[in-house]
Amino acid sequence: MILGNPDQFAIIMKTVEAWNRDEAFCNGVLLFCVDGNIFPKKVLNATLNSEINPLKKQLGNNGIDNTIFQMKKEEAFRRIYDITFPEDWNGDNDYQFDITPFSFSDKNYYIFAVSKGIQVRILAAKLKYNKKISRHILKKAAISEAFISVREMEEIAKALSVD
Repeated sequence: MILGNPDQFAIIMKTVEAWNRDEAFCNGVLLFCVDGNIFPKKVLNATLNSEINPLKKQLGNNGIDNTIFQMKKEEAFRRIYDITFPEDWNGDNDYQFDITPFSFSDKNYYIFAVSKGIQVRILAAKLKYNKKISRHILKKAAISEAFISVREMEEIAKALSVD
């Protein structure tokens, strides 16, 4: 199932029957298209029963921030990353912009969405992790971006369901 426009923003998902012994986990494929680029680059086994409901909530509750929305994509991605994963370990993580499925973040793929009320900006990148500093390297990250209406994002969220 393809939800959305792959040239802008879309979610591709499909249960793979051969990966399931029963219906308990509903293993399958989950991919995002952002500006025609596919995330993740390799097919991962996503446990759709545990991925889809949190993803629906994330897509339906995008954080609104006009300042971040207007930033250059590298600055916006960096700012959202720092809000989501603050360097100060005593600070709280704020996931209002994070729409990354669990199976993606396990492989260092991150997808963020920021709204300005009527439009949503989606930013996606594959990052490298530096164990020494316990943070991802954001410098020179290839960031894909797309802009869609809030209505389009709501339609995608509403249509998400496990087969």
